[in-house]
Amino acid sequence: MIFLHNTLKQKLENGQQPIGIFFDTASEYLMECTGRTGIDFVIIDNEHSPIEAETSARLIRAAENAGVTPLCRVREISRPAILKLLDVGAQGLIIPNVHSVQQVKDIISYARYYPIGQRGFCPSRKDGWGFDGLGSVPDTMAHFNAETLIIPQCETVGALESIEEIAALDGIFVGPFDLSISMEMPGDFSNPVFQAAIDRIIKACRKAGKKCIFFTGTVEGIAAGFDRGFDGMAYSLDAAIIIEALRERVEKARQLSK
Repeated sequence: MIFLHNTLKQKLENGQQPIGIFFDTASEYLMECTGRTGIDFVIIDNEHSPIEAETSARLIRAAENAGVTPLCRVREISRPAILKLLDVGAQGLIIPNVHSVQQVKDIISYARYYPIGQRGFCPSRKDGWGFDGLGSVPDTMAHFNAETLIIPQCETVGALESIEEIAALDGIFVGPFDLSISMEMPGDFSNPVFQAAIDRIIKACRKAGKKCIFFTGTVEGIAAGFDRGFDGMAYSLDAAIIIEALRERVEKARQLSK
């Protein structure tokens, strides 16, 4: 499938409030199911799940076939971790555990082609091994530089303290759990200091003209996030959604059978 346009990128730019989920079950069947739900994007998690690049390639293919934009969260900030996921076709990357502006500059160097970065070029799945008709090498590099989303997470005090500069590079994904832990207030999301940090992140992204995505574990949190000014929302993860939905139905069945 030719990666002509990143539909998630377009939806973010058009203010369409896209909704996604994290994906860690490694099930291609379940990935196909997401295409029947109205979900806009998935984040294939190479950080907190057993999934690696080879499995990511299969899940990316399933997402493409389902009409869902496939992103991946990388396992670490390194050239191989970033390069492999882009070469197997990830249309965007979420980068965890960012602490400094220099790390974000390294990420851009690994993930963007010349003249923006130093991403290594090789025909691969992402461009049909050179047969997808994207043009010359410079044309292909320009295409992926323009269409691929590279989004650092703000989940550390270090990232928060440099958020104005970091947000200006490529946008932000907010990881509220680890950010609250880094701020020494684990899970205390109502804390005024934490809320002020969220406001600062949104303001930094707005000033830089970049997009900001937030994670929530509740359906109500999706609407609240959009109301607050986030451009996209990531909701829960596939395993948790399955458990929650099935538990609800089992409990209802038990009640009805009494």
